[in-house]
Amino acid sequence: MHILLLGAGGFLGSHIAEALINQAAHDVVGLDIDDDKLDGIGGPNFRFVRGDVRDATQVEELAAGVDVVVDLVSYANPSIYVTQPLEVFDLNFRSNLAVADFCVAHDIRLIQFSTSEVYGRPLEPTYREDASPLVMGPVTKQRWIYAAAKQLLERVLHAYGLEGRLDYTIIRPFNVIGSRLDYLVPAGTVGGPRVFSHFMSALLTGGPMYLVNGGEAHRSFTHIADATAAVLTVLEHPGASKQIFNLGNPANDISIRGLAALMRELYEELTGATSATELVEISGDDFYGEGYEDTNRVPPDVSKLRALGWEPRHDLRTTVADAMRYYLGAANSIPQPSETG
Repeated sequence: MHILLLGAGGFLGSHIAEALINQAAHDVVGLDIDDDKLDGIGGPNFRFVRGDVRDATQVEELAAGVDVVVDLVSYANPSIYVTQPLEVFDLNFRSNLAVADFCVAHDIRLIQFSTSEVYGRPLEPTYREDASPLVMGPVTKQRWIYAAAKQLLERVLHAYGLEGRLDYTIIRPFNVIGSRLDYLVPAGTVGGPRVFSHFMSALLTGGPMYLVNGGEAHRSFTHIADATAAVLTVLEHPGASKQIFNLGNPANDISIRGLAALMRELYEELTGATSATELVEISGDDFYGEGYEDTNRVPPDVSKLRALGWEPRHDLRTTVADAMRYYLGAANSIPQPSETG
């Protein structure tokens, strides 16, 4: 299978690229603005091209003759949602829509990564892909432009599918963590990447662990190995055509405050040192900027993905510990486990 992987140099992309490379049946071209996370990853069936998905000419040249486009390109940073909402909309909707339009024009299958944020404010005890309402916050909370852009893209892909013009699969990931996740930030930094990255930085530097709005919101964390296995399942299963799938581990649900406690406990277990971090409560506006709004989330229903033969195999403690070992190994030469846990 000939595959174009957009966003190959990111956290998810580097792991998906590695998994595809290991399957000799696939020829993969990866596009991204940098390849730092691909260091040491490669093979005769992989070619990396440095570029930007917003360069439509380059994307069209690379997509010529491919069977599948896997599109991971997105801003995934709440600070940017708040401070640069138009930039978020431009990349997450307009640029990705251009990719979808090209797939329609040339009859190429599209696997589009969306987000669990499309569900917005939960009205049910679990998120169901084809049934749960998608309820966003007010326009004045521009944080929602990320979710709204992703949702609009999903609706366009669905409409193309209804007309028989596009073979698509949409994946809604839930808080995937693991090695090569984002980047760490200096101690005391506000805003920026995922909560795990902030907490890991605090543990390594002794900085504060900020609990946005008290840390009461819940998230369901997914091991990168489980996420990668899900992508391979969707790629190869005919039942994934014109479907939306939650990608998560409902058993790994925890509050952000609970995650902080777990990471402090695991830090002491893995290093033998007592954590010097302090838990500090902070408002969403102070941490991310005015226009931020958080929401509690409920665990995903993953029965559709399970029906294809996929199953999450890593519990919460293993998922968090494996991600922590990657950074602790780099900082303290602690041996790292295999990606499969």
